[in-house]
Amino acid sequence: MSLPLRAENNPKFYSRFKWLGLGAIAFMLYCLYDGYINYPAQMERGHALMAIAEDVLPGEKIQEINQAGHGPHDAYLLIKKQMPDYPELKEAWESKVAAEGWPKIPPKKLRTEGDILGQYVMAVIALAGGVWFLTTVLRTTGRWFELNENGITTRWGESFSLDQVTAIDKKQWRDKGIARVRYQTPSGRQKTFVVDNYKYHKKTTDAIMRQIELGAGHDKIVNGKPEPELNATTEEPVADA
Repeated sequence: MSLPLRAENNPKFYSRFKWLGLGAIAFMLYCLYDGYINYPAQMERGHALMAIAEDVLPGEKIQEINQAGHGPHDAYLLIKKQMPDYPELKEAWESKVAAEGWPKIPPKKLRTEGDILGQYVMAVIALAGGVWFLTTVLRTTGRWFELNENGITTRWGESFSLDQVTAIDKKQWRDKGIARVRYQTPSGRQKTFVVDNYKYHKKTTDAIMRQIELGAGHDKIVNGKPEPELNATTEEPVADA
């Protein structure tokens, strides 16, 4: 097999990160819109309806509504539900919305400062997630690792020879295409190199994995079996173009 064998980054694997990142940024903008514009407007309209009800409805009815619920939000929902039964309340509300240019239908909920704060908190979380996903795409674009006459070399500067390999853990290789190659640096430090045939060109990655096992020795393999040898009728994997 001719060397070097270079496994290029698989853009299809990271495309989901791009869409997740863009989706998170879109959700952040949606939360900011609700927190800065939509919810404050709903809160103003909701409290306006409550104030109108206090002025228009009989005192005993307001007392009954307040006792029937568990706080201002429940009272608001009861007032909104019973508004058609009180023409004077409906007329006062319609007059108010006409003067203010508001939607005729009252908000579904009585929004609070807590609701607004919650939107800002979700916006921050969404921004953090979006930045992480998108920076992952940028950071991994153009990444590669290769097997050459000196061993494994990567674009990000990691390298080791196959005689430095101490173990090849294949516990996740069969199900997830992940193998952990442990090796010892000249200074005696133990490090792990992850081979992942989903994140990189699968055909070439599998070929490199086979050569790592041959060069390091099958006795170094744990939690798995050696890759099958290529036979005469199997097309030999080649480096990515």
